[in-house]
Amino acid sequence: MDHLIEKLHTGPSALVLLHEGKVSAYSGVGVRSLYHLLHDAPEKLLDSKLAVKAVGSTAAKAMVEGKVAEVYADIISETAADILKDAGVRLSYDRKVPHREFLHVWERLGELSNE
Repeated sequence: MDHLIEKLHTGPSALVLLHEGKVSAYSGVGVRSLYHLLHDAPEKLLDSKLAVKAVGSTAAKAMVEGKVAEVYADIISETAADILKDAGVRLSYDRKVPHREFLHVWERLGELSNE
């Protein structure tokens, strides 16, 4: 997991994934990358390890649906942490915040428009 976290912090990636020994990095918006993986290549999520910049409840639900094994997040909402823990996903994070505060993080990352 340390290698994934390092790659997350040294590149433009929003999500770094380890699946069957292969590391893949995705730039742009993390939850959108998860959505595309879940629908276009769900096998890449199965038993994978992920390092992500931010995890909210939508991303956590996608991770559970994709049967991700382990997640590291720089920032995670309390709700997302509960979803992942309840599903038995191994979880570590730098900072856990209330959902309301996480919405501001999400907005800064381009996931949510303030229109």
